[in-house]
Amino acid sequence: MRSYLIVLLMLFCYCFVFPQNNITISSITIKGNKITKEDVIFREITFAKNNSYSISDLQNRIEESKENLINLKLFNFVEIQHAINKNKVNIIIDLVERWYFWPYPILEVSERNFNSWWNEFKASNYSDLSRLNYGVYLNWENFRGRNEFIQIKLRKGFKEHYLIAYKIPYFNKKKTIGFKTRFQLFRRKKSFYKTQNNTLIYYTSNDAFSTKDYEFNTEILYRRGIHKTHKLKFNFFKTEIVDSIFILNADYLSNNSLSGSYTKLTYSFTNENRDYIKYPLHGYYLSLECSKHFSGTSPVNHYEVIGKAEKHIELKNRFFLGSSFKGRLASRINQPYFSQRGFGFSDYIRGYEYYVIDGQDFYLSKTILKYRLVEKTKFDIPYVKMKQFKTSHYSLYLGVFSDTGYIIDNQSSKNNNLSNSLLWGNGISLDYVTYYDKLLRIEFSVNHLGEKGVFLHFSNPF
Repeated sequence: MRSYLIVLLMLFCYCFVFPQNNITISSITIKGNKITKEDVIFREITFAKNNSYSISDLQNRIEESKENLINLKLFNFVEIQHAINKNKVNIIIDLVERWYFWPYPILEVSERNFNSWWNEFKASNYSDLSRLNYGVYLNWENFRGRNEFIQIKLRKGFKEHYLIAYKIPYFNKKKTIGFKTRFQLFRRKKSFYKTQNNTLIYYTSNDAFSTKDYEFNTEILYRRGIHKTHKLKFNFFKTEIVDSIFILNADYLSNNSLSGSYTKLTYSFTNENRDYIKYPLHGYYLSLECSKHFSGTSPVNHYEVIGKAEKHIELKNRFFLGSSFKGRLASRINQPYFSQRGFGFSDYIRGYEYYVIDGQDFYLSKTILKYRLVEKTKFDIPYVKMKQFKTSHYSLYLGVFSDTGYIIDNQSSKNNNLSNSLLWGNGISLDYVTYYDKLLRIEFSVNHLGEKGVFLHFSNPF
């Protein structure tokens, strides 16, 4: 018994009497933030001046703080260096800011993905340019140096879009409460009004707009720490259609009218622990979203729950494994066509890019094994003098992926044989990642129908 007491006494002395294992931060210097306010940067770092940490703990905090700053999407490069002198440490945060004011012209294809547009363009003997959009876009990121965001969009063409949005990450002294609002209008002369054989069916109006969509969204966010965020969202949506669409699909609005509306109240929680949001290699992500729809002039009045879990790990040097699972449950079986979205839009299974699969409930699983062909490499662009653009980076990854999903459709499954059945898509991908969160994915996929294809994407598949 006495020997146990002696061991415990020695451990106590080691942990509390000999503090030389800890080092104290004596200074934190921030360099390169010509526009960004220091309080925005200090909000994301997990160490503080005059605090003491073990060497290993401090190294972990430095790495975590670097990831947090990168995920602000305000900087092209973030370096955090530290110099130890006895039991004191000086930390230098060196930043390369991005370019924040982006007025640029719009010339784009109006389609769910590049391959869907190319299929239509090829079918017209490369002559149909009607699905092009044009206009001007204004993004002002990091407005006033406080990570505020202003967005204005004026787009005409196949799918007109007018948008104004504003976001501030926090406005109180504790830097925990933020605000976001958005108003947008879509107008289309050519609009899809139903899904048949897993394909969108369009109606074209030569004179008037066939559909007009109005949407107002505002949300309050609460972010006490670094990784966890709570949001309360309010959304109002209204659509107007021409009588031809009503005749072709009476379930488009399900109200015997030419206009429909609803409101939605949503609570969401996210736990963001990925190293790089746009192309993660380490960490995890959790989200839960609970919504209540309230009918306006259209019977959209159901509950909805959406959950997602995502995990990324490094198996071995240069080998990475990523996996995600997402599911949606809705309380109402029958929903108007305009208010529901299944697979084929923001959620999709690779290998089914040409299809739209309607439904009310679904699950979607994605897994990829990646090998880093080229490490993240910095290089200077010749003849470019502006610091925001002069130094770029790129990396290259080869991947093998497998997606599975199942969508439950209780309304139109007779016309769409891909719903209510197990779907899977496998293939290989080549991913090119560069600065300003730009990503190009070239994928070869095969689905359960035996169809093969090469597809282009410009975003993270998760």
